[in-house]
Amino acid sequence: MNRQPVALLREEWRVVDRWWTEEPVARRYFEVVLQSGENVVVFRNETRGCWFTQRGA
Repeated sequence: MNRQPVALLREEWRVVDRWWTEEPVARRYFEVVLQSGENVVVFRNETRGCWFTQRGA
């Protein structure tokens, strides 16, 4: 899934949790449709500045 063109942004949301701990969670999620037609959820870890693909079970 690395660096594939996005055709459509369906939804965007943020998750901020565990802010009271030493390992807080701050993520920005995007549900996108790739040019191939595949639906994918990706997120950016705002603490580390890294991008990830959300994988289903």
